[in-house]
Amino acid sequence: MGAVVKIPVIAADVTVEPSGNSRVLWISSLAFALGFAVWGMFAALAPFLIKWYDFSATQVLILTAMEPFFAAAVSIPLGILTDKFGGRSVFTLLLLVLTLPLLLGYFAQGYYTFLLVGTLLGLGGATFVVGNAHVSSWYPKSKQGTALGIFGMGNVGITVGMVTVTFLVTRVLSGPDGWRLIFPIFASATFLMALVYWFFTSDPPNRKLKKTSLREIFAVYRSGAVVWLVTYLYWVSFGTLTFFASAMSIYLLDQWHVDAIRASMVYTPPLVICVAATRPLGGWLADRSDPFRILRWLFGIMVVLALLMTLQISLPVQLVAMYGLALMSGAAAAAVIKLIPMYFVHVGAVSGLAKAAGAACGFAMTMILAMSKQLLGDYTLGFAIWALMNVAAFYIVLSRVGFRDTKPLIERPSGTREILTASGA
Repeated sequence: MGAVVKIPVIAADVTVEPSGNSRVLWISSLAFALGFAVWGMFAALAPFLIKWYDFSATQVLILTAMEPFFAAAVSIPLGILTDKFGGRSVFTLLLLVLTLPLLLGYFAQGYYTFLLVGTLLGLGGATFVVGNAHVSSWYPKSKQGTALGIFGMGNVGITVGMVTVTFLVTRVLSGPDGWRLIFPIFASATFLMALVYWFFTSDPPNRKLKKTSLREIFAVYRSGAVVWLVTYLYWVSFGTLTFFASAMSIYLLDQWHVDAIRASMVYTPPLVICVAATRPLGGWLADRSDPFRILRWLFGIMVVLALLMTLQISLPVQLVAMYGLALMSGAAAAAVIKLIPMYFVHVGAVSGLAKAAGAACGFAMTMILAMSKQLLGDYTLGFAIWALMNVAAFYIVLSRVGFRDTKPLIERPSGTREILTASGA
């Protein structure tokens, strides 16, 4: 017999990144937009609740702050579950669960019932972290900035929700309780989207080959300073949207005496459009340049605008500062999101933490603004604190503190999968 020749078997690289999936991208973006439309419902209803139920501005600010609070609370576990079980299953289940508080909203009576419903509708804001992880799992790192920037345009859903609610309340749903029909209308749309998501999206083919333990995912949270610095940058950038969407309609009504319809349909929606419009640009620039260089310019401009906003010179000046901040923050949020797959393997877990921070910022800043008004009689201190947060973000990206000694994943040897430590080793 001839000699037996042993042919070495080369294991297939199961970590090869998928090239992309436009169907997942666009359906995820649409589902994300619907989730944010649900999230924007109470921001639109808030000025009307002041009139219908004689709530104070502080009470309504607290009410609108509860949505981002709950979104923050559930974002981290949802990010972990998405890493573990995949975006298709988790997003579908999230949409189905979201229909329940929407149906409950039809029966809401009194401040505390509205508080409960508003809190649970924060699930709509949590759609971001699930969709973000699902989309990123389908795209290579070289294209994730652009893909996630497009996905991030789903932020415009807040505008859709606010305008739709205001239009239905003022023009269509007449009668003392006719406005309540907005809840089953949104519940029906959310249920249909859950079906679309389950039947028309999928997880990437290499997802089943990854064996990731919960212990490994949780380890990323104690991996060093980078994870918390990225989280803070998202606190400020995406937090601009959650803060403004929750508080600005009430602020404009109370401080500048803008009527409820104009505050909800004219002045506040463009804030969200500005954020959504610049997210693809921010992601595209981050794909083609150093994200820190982009962020230096964006946060630098945001510092100036936040300081201008603190002065509250006039309504026109305030609107310029607000819309300018929205434009810069949209691009900044996309550039920060680009940093996550650059430095971390478990995108869902880190995105969940970042999204929790962004949502928590909306809660915290709305509460700070409410307390500033309640204790001092005006909003100056609240805006001053916001300006200082922007200064801190600018310092981080300018100095690269915490990032200098940590190499991005794309600069490490092929096949390296270790979770970052403080030294990047």
